[in-house]
Amino acid sequence: MSNDNRKNNNYKRRNSRYNKGYRHSSNLKNDNKKPNPSTSNSTRENRHQNLYDEDYSITKQQIFDFDEMKFSDELDTSFVENKKKKKEDIIGKLNQSYEKQSRVRSVSKKPKVRLGRFFVVLLIFLLLILVIVFAVYAFVKPPKEVIVTKEKKVVVVDDNYLFLGDSITDYYDLEEYYEDMPVVNSGVSGNTSEDILDDMKERVYQYNPSKVFLLIGTNDIQHEFSEDEIVENIQKILEEIHENRPYAELYLESIYPVDEEKEASKDRTNDVIMEINERLEEYCKKEKITYINLFDQLVDKDSDEVVIKEEYTKDGLHLSDEGYEVVTKEIKKYLK
Repeated sequence: MSNDNRKNNNYKRRNSRYNKGYRHSSNLKNDNKKPNPSTSNSTRENRHQNLYDEDYSITKQQIFDFDEMKFSDELDTSFVENKKKKKEDIIGKLNQSYEKQSRVRSVSKKPKVRLGRFFVVLLIFLLLILVIVFAVYAFVKPPKEVIVTKEKKVVVVDDNYLFLGDSITDYYDLEEYYEDMPVVNSGVSGNTSEDILDDMKERVYQYNPSKVFLLIGTNDIQHEFSEDEIVENIQKILEEIHENRPYAELYLESIYPVDEEKEASKDRTNDVIMEINERLEEYCKKEKITYINLFDQLVDKDSDEVVIKEEYTKDGLHLSDEGYEVVTKEIKKYLK
């Protein structure tokens, strides 16, 4: 038997059972009518018999006549309408809440924009005030007073006055002219500037002087050193003393004048001496070294020629006691 025939037979059986049950249920409904006393007993018996014979393989919930589907339009659909109404109410509430939020946002945004503009305007106003204040101050402010102060480190060195040079220094009786003063005579007869440079340790450094009075150069002229050599050597002596004894005060004496007519002066000339002295003075001004111009103190101002005063010299080169007194008087100005 084919599957289609089986389905048709099953449908027929099921339909007959449903109809049977429907008829039975209709008979029961008719039994609800007011019973006739004459037939009540027999009817009850028949009903029990029918219930006994009835097939309960199908429950009452399964008994349904498909023909009743034609009345589906008359079913109660109020729950669908209520559900739709609830949905519409929810949508309406959501729309109302969204509209409120949008209004709140629009209202809250406006004050922020206005507040931001207010701060910008206030900032610009303050900047303008500052510019005006600085401009007024620039025109009205008092002139600055520049006070320059310079602190100099002071190192205390024991007084020790060193006289450095050639025979003119060597013959200088320092103890007589500088009584009770810490003086040291470091002059050597016949010395040139090169001799001093070759023996700086023994001639200068060992004494650790607080003041140095340098007189050198006249023997350099006799030995025919050039002016450049003489000036450069004297500058180098001063530089080395400053480098090795930085706390010593330096004093450079001009080369003394001579009497060219005397034998002791030999090849020395006052013209060369004055040219060298002029260059040495310029150097001292540049390096802030004290320059002592003794040439003008010892020259004969009454003579028509440039010559050392006769009272100030023994032989036209070396000094007499009167000459040393002039030198001492000038140097003592720097020992006070």
